[in-house]
Amino acid sequence: MEKKDPDRELSDFDARLQQARATRKGPVHGAPGLKPETSGIGQALRIGVEMVSALVVGVGLGWFLDNLLGTKPWMMIVFIFLGGAAGILNVYRTAMRMMEEFDEDSKDSGTSGATNGNESGKSAENSPEK
Repeated sequence: MEKKDPDRELSDFDARLQQARATRKGPVHGAPGLKPETSGIGQALRIGVEMVSALVVGVGLGWFLDNLLGTKPWMMIVFIFLGGAAGILNVYRTAMRMMEEFDEDSKDSGTSGATNGNESGKSAENSPEK
């Protein structure tokens, strides 16, 4: 019976894997350049969760402090507003980060949304008809 060399099998496998990666077209899940968290639904869910979680933390802290200090309902009211403000701040930061990523992507691809497909920058209404 012939024994197989593990190093040779590993190098053969590596060569076949490299060949398969080279011939594959399109994005591969888990690839370094792929950003699945920047999809539209992913961003919407993230923003919603951040807003709700900030409010829940604010209500929880307010309730805890009200019970601890005996100041019902004042701490809860204060922390509801603080939680809401924190949620809005998180949403703002996320939106600004999304805008920066969009600007970087449009610079990388060499396109800008300002011309709306018209290379000269003129609107279709002002261009002469042929």
